[in-house]
Amino acid sequence: MSREPDPFSGGFARAVTDAMERRGVGLRELCRGVGLDASFFSKVLSGKRSPPSQESVLRRVAAFLGLDAVGLIVSAGRVPSEWRALVEDPGMLHSAHSLITGGSRPPASKPSAPRSLDLRKGGLSDELL
Repeated sequence: MSREPDPFSGGFARAVTDAMERRGVGLRELCRGVGLDASFFSKVLSGKRSPPSQESVLRRVAAFLGLDAVGLIVSAGRVPSEWRALVEDPGMLHSAHSLITGGSRPPASKPSAPRSLDLRKGGLSDELL
């Protein structure tokens, strides 16, 4: 049974360049379409600069290339706003960590109640870096 390759297995630059190739989009066309400086983004794709830190820019790149926005944001080393609850709720963070690592959840004080996620707020990238 054949499976499509994971577009994010090679990191941000690989995901973007692969998507550009699939769509037949050049660097200048992408940058014009999403409002990025082509010189800067060329350095990002060659590994000389870090991906943009603004979630809105990463979402525009993802939309332009038809990529999953959350996957692209994560591949850029950022925490998407949809995952805000993971950062704000220690109980949820421990549960996610346990699920990912296959380990047991460390004993914690009384777990806090889940918080509602307000997607109207901006991303966490600036707060976390």
